[in-house]
Amino acid sequence: MKMKKGLLMVVLLLAISSVMAAMSYNKATVTNAAELKIVNTDKALVTLQADAPWSWENKVGAKDKTTVMKDGELFFQFGKGINGGTGAEEFHGLQPNSEYKWNHVFTIRNKSAETVKVTVRATGDLAKYVTFGSGTRPGTEPAWGTKGQAYVFDNVGPEIKSGMQNIRDVAVKINIPKGANVSPQQVLGSIVVETEAK
Repeated sequence: MKMKKGLLMVVLLLAISSVMAAMSYNKATVTNAAELKIVNTDKALVTLQADAPWSWENKVGAKDKTTVMKDGELFFQFGKGINGGTGAEEFHGLQPNSEYKWNHVFTIRNKSAETVKVTVRATGDLAKYVTFGSGTRPGTEPAWGTKGQAYVFDNVGPEIKSGMQNIRDVAVKINIPKGANVSPQQVLGSIVVETEAK
């Protein structure tokens, strides 16, 4: 009988130690070194810039500074211009029953080693008025997408030497319908750039 009690105790201890071993691996924390650098959007892995990064770009249509850097990210003011009397920059807005086109609003640059798909879309009230397109060289019409829909730049290659296979220009067209109440307080939103490795 003593042997059975001893054997039972050994089996019980083995069972308890197995359960405790299993319990001890329900949670594990392993710490590894990592590196992250926070930078402005014009210096990031997927770079967004107001101006094209080459010298021959025609600056016509960009003098109103519709796109500016603000707190590390691009900020868009569609309808910005100047005060005719003072020359100071002012936000005038856009009028109903009109269409406005910017053949180059900003540049996307892929600095990763991957070929990526880039999707550009608008959010908020702004989205229903906006059509995105692929900007082109001065004097040519952009390839326009569908009003209110995202625009996809497929197969944006990695940056190799001085090639431009990793750069895409974004054009924007805004259609304001007749009777629309357009003011900076009522038409708000964001332009979102999403990138996916292929």
